[in-house]
Amino acid sequence: RPAYDGSEATLQERISLVFPPTTNARGEVWHEFVAVIPREGKYCGQPCAVCNVVGCPMHGRIFHQKNLATHARPRGGGVRSSVFSRQHDATYNAFVAAFSAGEASAPEVQRQIAETLPPPPPGAEEGEARARRPASSFGSSRRRSGNCPACRGKHRAHTCGKRLRRPGGSSSYRRRKPSWMGGGGEEPFDAAAEHRHKRQRHSGPGE
Repeated sequence: RPAYDGSEATLQERISLVFPPTTNARGEVWHEFVAVIPREGKYCGQPCAVCNVVGCPMHGRIFHQKNLATHARPRGGGVRSSVFSRQHDATYNAFVAAFSAGEASAPEVQRQIAETLPPPPPGAEEGEARARRPASSFGSSRRRSGNCPACRGKHRAHTCGKRLRRPGGSSSYRRRKPSWMGGGGEEPFDAAAEHRHKRQRHSGPGE
């Protein structure tokens, strides 16, 4: 296993053991992940890599080295994972099939694949630009995504950092909720009185 000396070159060698590079007919080498050591943000100075697969929702996103095997399927020896992005895997296979079969350069094949992709949803480009910005120097752990499922209407949690107010208003409003006895709604909400009312209602007239 190559020794990591803090340089991107040795980091790339280590990553290539798990995610081997692909070569086309002209001998051009393409890497699934490109090693990078960020100089700012929460991963500042740590071994990371950028997803280099066009068509993957996380294309261009920075991952910590230890998280690569949960985003892409390990293809080298020594590492196994059953949890990885199937969409990344499919777009990777499509690129490798086109790149390794001819003499077209990696940018040319990437451009060809990009032309076949469906148009991004409205606002995705702006969101992706925000997602690619380095995190703050304070190490914000909030995950940001330009491909947020919730923003696209799916019943999923927001991954773009958006926080929604819970329905029903704030807790201070709930404390001022009118009593069931108030009629006009001027009395403060009395939890004990409401509990007694429920007990009387369910006990029946015989008790």
